[in-house]
This record gives sequence, structure tokens and C-alpha cells, in this order.
Amino acid sequence: MINLTKLMKSYKSTTLLAGLILAGLISSGAVAQETSAETDAPKADTREQAKTSDEIVFNGDNGKPWRLYLGSMNNWMVPINGPETTSYKSNVVKVRWIDNVAELDAIQAEWNGGLGQIYWQQGNPRDYRELSAKGAALSIVLRVDEKPKKTVDLKMDCGYPCAGSLNMTRLLKAVPENQWFRISLKLSCFEESGANMANILAPLVVATKDNFTLSISDVRITMNPPPESVVACN
Repeated sequence: MINLTKLMKSYKSTTLLAGLILAGLISSGAVAQETSAETDAPKADTREQAKTSDEIVFNGDNGKPWRLYLGSMNNWMVPINGPETTSYKSNVVKVRWIDNVAELDAIQAEWNGGLGQIYWQQGNPRDYRELSAKGAALSIVLRVDEKPKKTVDLKMDCGYPCAGSLNMTRLLKAVPENQWFRISLKLSCFEESGANMANILAPLVVATKDNFTLSISDVRITMNPPPESVVACN
């Protein structure tokens, strides 16, 4: 189960901390270590900490060669080309472009029941074995707009049925809605949960089976995630 204690400081929001305490995800003793100067809500633009060596998957636009898709039972591979078309939908999931820091620099995915997913993929698999061994992380700037009704999995896909999957439901239910924040998940977490790091086709898949709305403005593979954003996978 994911340990959320390390994630606490990245949010710096008393509302969020209270929500995590009520959900039993962190202790009130941990909150006591926060100073009053650290309780301001996070700024919307949390991307300024990006490193030039990062592998950009999404940052207001698809990072080449990555491409965004949505999928459901009727079609698992609906390509999303860019904000020139404002919305895309399948029978259970809809994706539209929204504003975060700049105009149409983020996406919002809305699930309305039934199994659906969004994901970034490219044609040639990536080998992340060395990065995983060195402690690299998948780092995501996201916002919960409607809390999930059922399980939400974050996955790294290595060719069906191969995948490493992390259950993020408790976190996504605990955080307050409409606040941007960054989480960073070590690649080794996905490797430990079944991903073949020598053959990663999709570095981020978000999947659920019921109502849920999530916005994402940044996805990257980085050797230097902000320490306060890193979530332990044990």
C-alpha cells in the first residue's frame, strides 16, 4: 500500500491535510511538524521545478514521440491529437482540453460509468531498466475534479497483458477537489508490481470503472522529482 506520509508536505494545504487525517492516511502528529508558513495552498503552476534532462510525456502538449489516447470496450485506442479539437469521447470516457497556467495547456478526463482509460503511448517501447535502478520517478501534476466512486489504477503498460499497476483510490478520494498538486512515483514501484521495464509502451495509464473526473497538466520521467512529492510504494 502506498505510504502517503512523504506526500503530505507537497500539498501544503490545511484543508488537504485535514482530509488525509480523516481518511486515516496520515497521522495528526505528522501534521504538527508543519509550520504555519508551509500551509499555503499550492500554486497552480507546479511545473517550474522541471529539469531539462526530464523525459517529457505531456506538458500542455504531447511530448514527442508520446501520443494521448482514450479507450473503452468499444475502442481501446482513440487518438487525441491536440487542443485544436476541444473534446474527444468514447462511450464511457471523455477528454477535453482546459486551461491551467496557459490557454488549453491541460486535459480533463471524465468517466461516466463502465471501464475506461486514458494513456500516453508511442510505437516503439522504451527501456527504463537503468532509470528504474537509479531511482527515477514518474512525476504527474494533477487535480481531482470529481472524486472516484470505484478503484482508480495508475499503470505502466508493457504490452497487454503486461503492466505494473498501483491503486491510487484512497489518495484520490482523500484530497480536496479542484487543487493542483504533484505526485512522483518511483519507476521501481511499477517494476515491483509487474511492469517489464525493458518494454514500456505507455508510461502512464489511468483506468477506472465508474464516475470520476481528473485533470492532468504535466507528465514526465525524471531523475530529480521534488523530494516532498515522492510517494513510497510500500
